[in-house]
Amino acid sequence: MNDVILSTGNPKVKELVKLRQSSRRRRELGLFVVDGVFEINILLQAGKKICEIFHSEGLARHGETGELLQSVEEDGCPLRELGAEAFAKASYKSSSTGVLAVFETWELDYARLRQSPRVVLVIDEVEKPGNLGAILRTAEAFGVSTVLLSDPVLDFFNPNVVRSSRGLMGCLDIATGTKQETYSWLKKENLSLVGTSAKSSNSYWEQVFVHGTTFVIGSEKEGLGEFWRERVDEWITIPMKGEASSLNLNVSAACLLAEFNRSAS
Repeated sequence: MNDVILSTGNPKVKELVKLRQSSRRRRELGLFVVDGVFEINILLQAGKKICEIFHSEGLARHGETGELLQSVEEDGCPLRELGAEAFAKASYKSSSTGVLAVFETWELDYARLRQSPRVVLVIDEVEKPGNLGAILRTAEAFGVSTVLLSDPVLDFFNPNVVRSSRGLMGCLDIATGTKQETYSWLKKENLSLVGTSAKSSNSYWEQVFVHGTTFVIGSEKEGLGEFWRERVDEWITIPMKGEASSLNLNVSAACLLAEFNRSAS
């Protein structure tokens, strides 16, 4: 039985903090931290590799938490107990469920993607981890299997991506690459590219979507840049009744995917 780790200066605690804060450290070790029973269970169900699990001092082994700890321990995953201050230092949630896990990262290359996806979402130059996580959660809810990150300006394994997606980022086929790499894969798969523009007269209510549609979304501030504007096959608009001139990316993605599910043949 391992002793409870009480010191916030313990090497294990320091390493958890580094993995939480540093994208460079995550890349060096190929590891990232997940905070919360729900998120850990989702990633395990998705077949992701867990390396070590930490739980807070005095956490009772019952309910969902106890079932998780028992299950991973039986599978040979090391368990470590942290004192209250040590756990608070390592955790990145203000209302943590008292469990942290270290998972292996996975490759995000185009060779891993399944062929002929029903619908694809391309997110260009995404910058904010929380925004990306929210969009991935929305995409999974609407049945998207494939999400492509074109020239992302963030680390995919950032804790805020994990938190905002509720761990569902592990359930999707995701690839990252340059704009050209992304576009080349889409063309190889013979997928049609659809973009949104307030200037378009083609309402998405009137659009008949087909399997193999790719929605391309850009930044809220700048929209899609020249590269994608020159390559989108069809432009549509999301009708709005109020004074707002645009929607945030997550809401836009939800509108598009809900309408796709309603109308796709």
